[in-house]
Amino acid sequence: MQQDRVARLSEGQRECLRMVYRHMETKEIARILGISPDGVTQRIKTAMRILNVNRRRDAAQILAEAEGLGSYPPLVHPPWDIASAPEPATIPTSTDGERQRGLSGEAMREEQAVFMTAPIFRKSTLPLPIWDTRPSDLTWLRRLGWIVVIILAIALVFGMFLAGLEALSRMTRGV
Repeated sequence: MQQDRVARLSEGQRECLRMVYRHMETKEIARILGISPDGVTQRIKTAMRILNVNRRRDAAQILAEAEGLGSYPPLVHPPWDIASAPEPATIPTSTDGERQRGLSGEAMREEQAVFMTAPIFRKSTLPLPIWDTRPSDLTWLRRLGWIVVIILAIALVFGMFLAGLEALSRMTRGV
C-alpha cells in the first residue's frame, strides 16, 4: 500500500523529499533546484498529502525507506550559518627550556600554551586602554594600588594649585 503511494510521487516531489531527508531547509532546496521556496513548499505538501502524513520529515523517511536508504541519517548537511570548530593549533616543544613544554614534554595545543607560558611577574600596566592593555587586565590589588596613586597625584596637583593661588595673591598684595 505504501509502495503504491510512493509510486504516485512525481520526480520533483521525490527530489524535494530527498533533500528534506538530508536536513536541508526550504530555501536551500529552492536555491539548488532553481525554483521558488513556495514551489518547494507546494511540492512537499502535495507529497505529504499523497503519502498521508502530517510532517515533512515523515514523508522523507517513507521515501527513503522505499528507495532502500534505511533509517534517518545523522546531520550530514550542517546549516550554512554555523561555523565548524577550527582544529586547535599545536606548538612544538621548545629547545630553550621547559617554558613551552606540556606536562608530558611533548607538543601541546595552543590554548594550553596561553596558560603555561604566561610569565609569573608582569610589568606594571596602566589602568588605561592604551597600547595593548585593558583596565580589566588588572588584579584587584593592582587596581587598589592605582587608586591610591591617583588620589595622591590629585592631592599633589591640588596642593600645587593652592600654593600657586597663594603666591599670586601675595604678588598682587605686595604691589
